[in-house]
Amino acid sequence: MKKVIYPALLLAAAGILLAAGPEGFVGSWKSDPGTPTMTRDLAFDGKVVVMTEHIPGRNGGPETIMIRKYPTDGSTVTMDKGYWAGSTATGKMEGNVLTVDTTQANGTKWHDVWTLSEDGKHYTDEMSSTPAPGSAQAGRKGKGGGPNHFSYTKE
Repeated sequence: MKKVIYPALLLAAAGILLAAGPEGFVGSWKSDPGTPTMTRDLAFDGKVVVMTEHIPGRNGGPETIMIRKYPTDGSTVTMDKGYWAGSTATGKMEGNVLTVDTTQANGTKWHDVWTLSEDGKHYTDEMSSTPAPGSAQAGRKGKGGGPNHFSYTKE
């Protein structure tokens, strides 16, 4: 009986460990109720999670697509497309948590903490921002925003 149980436990443990790595984020994710409506397609390129975020158009407007990079190994990457062009991001994955600090070309700073659930079917994104020195964000008196809590379910 032990010969059957130990391999099964080893396979189950390996599955949990794989889900806890950055590869666990790969896939298509739909925002949960209470999170602004969007989907995120996450791919893994080297040691970087590449996010393609699809935000539905409002009042008949076109969909907005944002591409952002999240390094997982402590490195820094520079983004080169769209809204995030010229931004740099430094990030690190520890267990099931990915923490990334991004500085936009205008100096605005973003802090993201993604936490992948144990079953790999959900993740949360706690995001906050700090405006560029000398700037003010309308309605926020230059204090930045957040933390904002977002949650997603794998499709």
